[in-house]
Amino acid sequence: MLRSCRPLLHRRAFASTATRVMNAQKIALDQVPLVDIAPLVQLHRSGGESDARKAQILAEMRRACVDTGFFSVPTKDVLSNDLIAKVYKRADEFIALPHDVKLQYHNKKTPNSRGWTPMLEEPSYQPDVVSHLEGFDLARELPVSFVQDGSSLGPNVWPAELPHFKQDVYQLYEETTAVSHVLFQSFAEMLGLPADTFTRHVSEKAEAFMRLLTYPEVEAAVKNSTVGIASHTDFECFTIIHQNGAGLHLKNRSGHWVEAPVHEDRLFIMVGDMLEQWTNGLLQATEHRVVNSEKKRQSIVRFNGADGETVVEPLAAFVSAEHPAKYQRTTQREHIAEQIRLAEERLQETNAAKKAAA
Repeated sequence: MLRSCRPLLHRRAFASTATRVMNAQKIALDQVPLVDIAPLVQLHRSGGESDARKAQILAEMRRACVDTGFFSVPTKDVLSNDLIAKVYKRADEFIALPHDVKLQYHNKKTPNSRGWTPMLEEPSYQPDVVSHLEGFDLARELPVSFVQDGSSLGPNVWPAELPHFKQDVYQLYEETTAVSHVLFQSFAEMLGLPADTFTRHVSEKAEAFMRLLTYPEVEAAVKNSTVGIASHTDFECFTIIHQNGAGLHLKNRSGHWVEAPVHEDRLFIMVGDMLEQWTNGLLQATEHRVVNSEKKRQSIVRFNGADGETVVEPLAAFVSAEHPAKYQRTTQREHIAEQIRLAEERLQETNAAKKAAA
């Protein structure tokens, strides 16, 4: 399952990363906007009342999103570092399985894009660019009766060869679901909207995948030119990322690429397409990419979208005579489906061109 984006009216043509070196400014952890959402998570868990600290956190979130486009979150009291480490171990165990075994879990064999993405089979975010990664995709566990054409809903596939895989990986999925609920509310409240503005569009039918991604090491001579994933934005509302190695590049609101620092106690939160469209561009989806290095890199990526049938268009609060609507009406599912179709076409064209040139 791919995640990338182009807004519907003013399609962004991101520069190709196929043939040029992809440098980014290295920044220290303290140069990334830090928003400690643990008090908000605790309020959600306890059902406590809002306080002055919450208002301060929401102001920090808004400033980070508007001024920079992304922010980091300490994992303490938000997600378990021990569980994150277990999930990386489970991902390693899956990648280490024999190729023939992994083929049983190929995502093309499932009706809802769950399971394994082999190396070089990720749909293309850019023309002439092939991604160098392996992935395992999952989402909310639902009965097979939820499966329908064009929908990503339904059951997951789980490797029978790895008895602890499902338990650990799905536990993290559930924990990120709780965190995403807090963030959905917080995004609304930081914008001065009712707390349920977005959460009322998020149910068990939400487009909410989690990906376990593994980027292989490359030779030093070609580092900074081997694409893990080409530049793109994400299809959903926002994305939660944890990484255990360098390579994630983020474009800030000034248009400069920065390399996200690596720290086991940090998550990165990036704005996605649907928040950009709902806010009529006040919030802008974070363009990002991954460049492979001499060291293997893993990431856990949780996409947080609305229900598939949710209609997304600029909210009235962000539209005026001075700021007319920039985006056409769409639904979360239509937007994802269109971007996946385009990306799969690009991959087919790239592979055909390489075959013809051989």
